[in-house]
Amino acid sequence: MKKPSKKDVAFLAIIVVLVAAVATFSALWGVAYQKEKESEVYYNQKCAAFRLDNKHLSQGQIVFIGDSITDYYPLDDFYADLPLSVYNRGIGGDTTSGLLKRLDLSLFALKPTKVSLLIGINDIDTDVPNETLLANYKKILDEIKANLPDAEVFCLSILPVNEDIARYKINCERTTQRVPVVNSAIQTLAEAHDYQFVNLYPLFEDGSHHLIKEYAAGDGLHLSHAGYEVWSAAFKPMLQ
Repeated sequence: MKKPSKKDVAFLAIIVVLVAAVATFSALWGVAYQKEKESEVYYNQKCAAFRLDNKHLSQGQIVFIGDSITDYYPLDDFYADLPLSVYNRGIGGDTTSGLLKRLDLSLFALKPTKVSLLIGINDIDTDVPNETLLANYKKILDEIKANLPDAEVFCLSILPVNEDIARYKINCERTTQRVPVVNSAIQTLAEAHDYQFVNLYPLFEDGSHHLIKEYAAGDGLHLSHAGYEVWSAAFKPMLQ
């Protein structure tokens, strides 16, 4: 049997590397696709639940709207003693474009007198350009102004993340760089609409632009109960 030449061995090695790369790419694409489909299913399920809830919820109350950080917020633990009811309209994985599509269902149908808005981290996660994110954010505020002209609206800053706790899917380096820039722009948009910008970022930032570990859940993105306590202590007086 003829011994393979160095060229043959090198060629086979290249083939093996290419096959491995294709397999890895296919696996990663498959995981990303699966997560996207799961996110879409969850979004639709939540919207369906909101549609049913709208039939018996009171109008003129307080609505928290946003992504998973709002979705996981145990509002009754902190706001049950307010004179107005507090409704959670967060959807895990939601983006500015997703929220824009569901404003009628999630917000306007309830005609709230106060609105807490926190959205944008998933846009950054999926590398949506700042220009697109902020254009969507402006449209959201425009729609709220047109449909709820008398509502008191609080635009909350996007919070920092911390990849040292546990590696989450989000690109922490990119997020750390972009969040302060986006927050500054959100503040400008809020003020232009005569809405209040609530800068929670300094309360959660550890001095190195990362989420304080005590306030983070195990994934380094979502909040622990202690984190929600900090949020509530700062924000609740504004709703009273």
